[in-house]
Amino acid sequence: MTNILKVEFLKTKHTVVRSLVWLLPLIAILMMTAVFWDNQYSVQLMMGQWSYFWLNMSIALVIGISTYYQKQATKFKEILTSPQDLFTYEIGRIIHGMLQIILMSAVFLVLVICVRFIFSSSEEIRLIAGSIVGIFLTSIWLVPFYSWLCRITNLYFALGIGFLSSILAMFLSRTAFSMWWPFDWGMLLNNMWLKGDFVFGTWSLIICSLILGFILSIFSAYSFKKQ
Repeated sequence: MTNILKVEFLKTKHTVVRSLVWLLPLIAILMMTAVFWDNQYSVQLMMGQWSYFWLNMSIALVIGISTYYQKQATKFKEILTSPQDLFTYEIGRIIHGMLQIILMSAVFLVLVICVRFIFSSSEEIRLIAGSIVGIFLTSIWLVPFYSWLCRITNLYFALGIGFLSSILAMFLSRTAFSMWWPFDWGMLLNNMWLKGDFVFGTWSLIICSLILGFILSIFSAYSFKKQ
């Protein structure tokens, strides 16, 4: 597994993927600052936007471009014809994607804290940090989902699915159906944790996300092994 992660890391060395991990949170912050700069709840609004739209689209873009480069270069032929176990390889690819999203979330956290001080917002840093961690955990299932989707379709289809899913999440956010729409889980958790309300329901969202992520990882790896 360590060798697989090293290989995946080297594949992105001279690509735009590494830059996107840093640039996407920055672009998100700059655009949301331009929109919410005169709003006293700017930090809360930024966190909300990140929870259901920006993180979703960022994951789709990072995973999608990584897959696109590999499909354009070799169409996975060097892996399919190698003695490497395909199931293990796909799991390694998913783990590498998760590490990228962890770094992206960390960059966003630093930027949000900076915005908090600039605008003298009242949100506690520990609650902001906890909420961003929670948003990541409730969105972790997106990594194997997009890893599979981008591999069997293409980058543009995956981005389209991500965009439409986020729009639907926005409309469902205030309805009883939001609990059943995984793209809404990050927003639901953020709305509670940013207020310091760590109720059991929010922890169940994390558990559901981890279970869904595990199932999708196994499904994606099995699908790759059988292709």
